[in-house]
Amino acid sequence: MAKHKKMTADEKADQKVKYYQSLENKYQKRWKNSEQKGMDTYKKMQATNDKKEKAKLNTRWKKITKTVGADNNARKRYKKLRENAESERDALHKQQGDLAAIADKIAQHNAQFSIDPSSSSNEGHAAIYPSDGSQNPIFISPSDNESEDTTSNVTSYPVDEGAPRADYVRVASKTVSVGGIITGRNRAEANEKFAKLQSWHNHHKTLTYQGDINYKHLVINDLQNTYSDLRDNLKVSIGFTFIYWAQVTTSTGKNAKKKTSKSSKRVAGSRNKKYTAITVKKGQTLLGIAKRYNTSVKWLQKVNHIKNPNKIDAGQHMYVGKKTNKKARGKIRVK
Repeated sequence: MAKHKKMTADEKADQKVKYYQSLENKYQKRWKNSEQKGMDTYKKMQATNDKKEKAKLNTRWKKITKTVGADNNARKRYKKLRENAESERDALHKQQGDLAAIADKIAQHNAQFSIDPSSSSNEGHAAIYPSDGSQNPIFISPSDNESEDTTSNVTSYPVDEGAPRADYVRVASKTVSVGGIITGRNRAEANEKFAKLQSWHNHHKTLTYQGDINYKHLVINDLQNTYSDLRDNLKVSIGFTFIYWAQVTTSTGKNAKKKTSKSSKRVAGSRNKKYTAITVKKGQTLLGIAKRYNTSVKWLQKVNHIKNPNKIDAGQHMYVGKKTNKKARGKIRVK
């Protein structure tokens, strides 16, 4: 079976516009047809002298009038959604154009620097700019350091033999540190560049760093300016934190779906379901219970508030999953 090709952002935006456009056209046509039917029915009602027929036509006309109102409201609603989708598509195209212009500017800057390091392009090869492309990049020469660091939270408790280690480890943070020089034709120009970095820091702007290290979705967590004997340039130190992307989707009604987050899906345990409860027997382990009830050790810890996965007591009550067998002995349904 052929693998489904993932749509690009442009394709998704175009598809969204076309979808709402088709619905707008559909209800536009229905509204016009209903309106015409209403006018024809009203004319017939005015023309007839038969009281029964007039009453029948009046009832029909009132019903058509409601349909006209409903179709018109739907048409207006989908028109607004279509206009919003077009605005989003236009904003996406503008952002793509801005980012393409920044990429060209960085490429030209680095090409000129490689040809003539003494030129005005001698600002360093690393660039910092807003990830949405809304502002021009600031170049920095990372002469002191350019490093990245990733840390993870790992359980301090012993784990069951054979249990997936991934259930006990989670990335905690990812940081980038850069130290170097911001250049200027004079101190005022260098100060202006640093002020822009301060503005991005103060407004928590999502940034892209492009040097020997390349990251999107960074925010500045530390910004230092070391005053030295440099006449026109500034010696700075910048710390970035990578922001993990998470997609949260919600809906209401009969087909409501629970919120999901890609950054926490591994350890999320829903507490809004009916669970099966068991009594732990002597010799049972959390890993064995997880395998028997087709769940994970981490899920059992989350739902049952178990800190140490290797310490469960005989006689302890434990939730193990959704209730599937109503006749199972020794199990009760709880909420």
